[in-house]
Amino acid sequence: MTSNSAPLEKAILNAEPPLKSLQAVLVENWKLVLSGAVISFILASIWLSGWPGGLWPDVSYPYSYQGDSLFHAWMAKSVSEGWLFNNPRTGYPFGSNFIDFPGSDFGSHLIIKAFFLLSGSSFTATNLFFLFSFPTAFISSFCVIRTFGVSRVLSFVGALLFTFMPFHFQRISHLFYTWYFVAPIFFYLAFSVFRTSSNQTLNTPKRKPWVKYTLFTLALLAISSFGVYYTLFGVILISLAGALNLIKTRKPFGLKRALLITAILCGGVLLNITPNLIGKHEQGKNSEVAIRSPVESEIYALKLMQLILPRADHRVSYLGQFTQSYNAASPLINENTTSTLGIIGSFGLLACFLYVMASLSGARIDYRLTFLAASTLVLFLFATTGGLGALFSYAISPSIRGWNRASIFIAFGCVLAFFLSLQLFLERCSSKVHSYSLLAAAIVFAVGMYDQTVPPCKECRTPQKLEYENDKNFVKDIERSLPKGAAIYQLPYIAFPETPPINRLAGYQLAAGFVHSKNLHWSFGGMKGRDGDMYYRSLANEPIEKQLEVIKRMGFNGIYIDRRGYADNANALITNLTKLLGSPPLLNSSNGELAFFRLTSTESTNLAGLSPNQIMEKSGYYADQLGPRYSANLQDGIAFTRPGWPAFIQTVSGFSALEPWGRWSEGNPRLVFTSPLPQTFTLIITAQAFGPNVDKPVKILIGTREYEIKLEGAASEVRIQVDLMGQTTDTMLFLPSKPISPRALGINSDKRKLGIGFVSLRLEL
Repeated sequence: MTSNSAPLEKAILNAEPPLKSLQAVLVENWKLVLSGAVISFILASIWLSGWPGGLWPDVSYPYSYQGDSLFHAWMAKSVSEGWLFNNPRTGYPFGSNFIDFPGSDFGSHLIIKAFFLLSGSSFTATNLFFLFSFPTAFISSFCVIRTFGVSRVLSFVGALLFTFMPFHFQRISHLFYTWYFVAPIFFYLAFSVFRTSSNQTLNTPKRKPWVKYTLFTLALLAISSFGVYYTLFGVILISLAGALNLIKTRKPFGLKRALLITAILCGGVLLNITPNLIGKHEQGKNSEVAIRSPVESEIYALKLMQLILPRADHRVSYLGQFTQSYNAASPLINENTTSTLGIIGSFGLLACFLYVMASLSGARIDYRLTFLAASTLVLFLFATTGGLGALFSYAISPSIRGWNRASIFIAFGCVLAFFLSLQLFLERCSSKVHSYSLLAAAIVFAVGMYDQTVPPCKECRTPQKLEYENDKNFVKDIERSLPKGAAIYQLPYIAFPETPPINRLAGYQLAAGFVHSKNLHWSFGGMKGRDGDMYYRSLANEPIEKQLEVIKRMGFNGIYIDRRGYADNANALITNLTKLLGSPPLLNSSNGELAFFRLTSTESTNLAGLSPNQIMEKSGYYADQLGPRYSANLQDGIAFTRPGWPAFIQTVSGFSALEPWGRWSEGNPRLVFTSPLPQTFTLIITAQAFGPNVDKPVKILIGTREYEIKLEGAASEVRIQVDLMGQTTDTMLFLPSKPISPRALGINSDKRKLGIGFVSLRLEL
C-alpha cells in the first residue's frame, strides 16, 4: 500500500465498524429470531386459514388451486414420485420430458421433496413450503438488518413487515417466488463487497481456512438454486457494490471479490440447468417451449406508480378503488400489480431518492444509506418499463422477461432504508433512543401491517376447496374403477406448459388427473413441441372414431373429458361417444364439468421403454414435429401430394408447404431417414424445375456420394442408380443450381427461393 492511499484506507475503516457475520448475529439474537419465526408462521397460517382456526395450520387442501398453482402441483407430484425431468405417468406413453423447461430451482424442489417425505402428500408439501417461506424470510431479513446496525426492536419490526409484503400472498400461484429469503442475503453479500478494503482482516480460523471458503462456496451455490431471477438480481447488486468499492477506494479488491462471488453464483445456475443443456444437446432444440421475445421485458416490467400505489384490495376501500382505476385505465398491467411496497416501503423509496439527490448536492450521507440508495435506484432502473432490463433482454438474453419480480428486492432495500433512517433520526433527536424506538416500532408495525395485509378470510378459500374436492373425488372414483397402472386418454387436447385457456378450460386444469392419482397414467403433460405432444395434437384433430381406434390399440382404458374445453360444453362429443361405446359416461363429477368413459376390448399393450417411433408403430398412427405420418415403406416412397410425411422419414428441411400438385423446395432440401439407406437402389424422382433451374444440373448428395440430374419445366420422372460403396448414411441432400424467388423474377410477390417442385420420390430395391 502506498503512503498516499494509507490515510484514505484508515479513514474508511475508522468510519465503518466491522461488519458482523450472519452467523454471529444469529447466535447473539437466537431468542428473537426464534420468536419472530414462530410469530411469522402463526400469522401466515391465520391469514390463510382464518381466525382462530389458523392457530393450527390447515394443510388438508391447497392454499391455491388455480392457474399456475396447478403447474406447481404438477411439478410437486413429479418430484414426490422421483424427480422433475421425467415421469412415466404423465404424457403417457411418451413421458413428460421436462428437460425443455430450464430453471434454477433445485433448492425449492429439494425442500418440497423433503416436506413430501415428512407428510406423504404433495399438496401438503406445497402448503408447508409456502408456510415456511414466512419464517425463512423473517430470519434472513432480521439478521441482515441487524448487520446494518439497526436496533433489535426496529430490526424485528422491519423483518416482519418485509415478511408480510403484499408480494408474499399475491405470488402464491408463482410458488417459488415466495421463498425470497435470498433477497436480504444478496444485500448482505453486496454490502460486504462494498465494505471491502485492501488491509481488511478476515476472521478466518487459523486451522483449515479452506473449510470456511468451501462452506462459503457451497452457501453461494445453494442460494443460486432458488430461482434464476433472484440470482440475477443478486448479481446486479454485487456487481454494483464492486463498482462502488472501486470508486471509493480506487483499489480493485472489492471488484475482484464481486467477480468471484458472481462467478460462483453463475456456476450454481449452470449446475442447475446442466440436465436441461444435456437434454437439449441429445434431443435438439425445442422451438415451442420457453421461447421469449425481448418485447416481453417491457410488458412484464414495473412502473413507479405500481411501487407506491396501495394494493388493489386495500382495507380502505377508497385507496383500493384508486389502484383499481389506475389498473383499469393503464397499459401493461399484468403480474406487475404485485409490486406494491406498502406505505412503509414507499417512504423508504422516497428516502432513497432523497439521499441520491442529497449526495449529488454534496451533503454527507451515512455510508449505509448511500449503499441502499444506490442499490435501490439501480434495481429500479433495471425493473422499470423501458429500463436497463429491456436493454439486457435485447442485448444479452430475452429469457429474462419478468423484471417486475425485482420489486421484492427493492422492497427490502426500502424497508431497511426506512428503519435505518428512523433509527438515525431518533438518535439525533433524543437520548432516550430505546424508549422512543419501542414506541415508534409499535406505531410503524401497526400501520404497516394494516396497510400491507387484508383481513383473514376463511371463506375466500371455499370455491377452491370445492373444486379441489370435486377433482379429487372424481379421480379417486376413476382409480377405483380401473386396474392399477391403467391409462387414461384426456380430452380436449391442450399443450403443456404455458398454454392459453381453451373456452373455459385453463391451461393446467387437465393436470388434476395426474396430481390426484397414485397409479394411473395420463395422456396430458407431455412437453409441448416434442414427439408425444405432436402425436396427441394431431390425433385430437381426427374424428372421434379414429381416436377411439388408435387409443384402444395403445391400451388406454378410459377417456377423461373436461367439458370446460368445449364451446358446447362437450355435449356433441359425449353424445357421439355414448353411441359409439353403447353406454353413457361411467362417471360424472359432482360439479358436472368432468365425465369419464370406460373403454372395453382394448388391446393389452406394453409400451414401457419404447421409442416414440415404436409407440406410433404399435398404435398404427404416426404424427410428430412433421405433422401426421402415413404408413409406407421405401418402395412406396414419398407422395408429396399427400399431407404429412411417411413414417420412414425422421426429419426434413427445405421443403415448402403442401400444394395440390406437390411441394416446392426452399433453398437446399434435405431428407433424413429413420434407418440407414440400402447400399444399392434405384432412386426414382418425379419432379420439375423452377425458372432458371430448368435443364440446369441438380446435385444430389447421398452420404458423400454425388449424383447429378437435370429437370424439365414440367413434371417428369428421373431414375438414378445409386451405389453407396460401403458407406452408411441416412441423408439425402438436393442442391438446385439457382434457387430463386418468383418475386425476383417479377412473377408475383412470393419471396420463397424455389428450385425443385417434388411430386414423388421412391426407392426401387
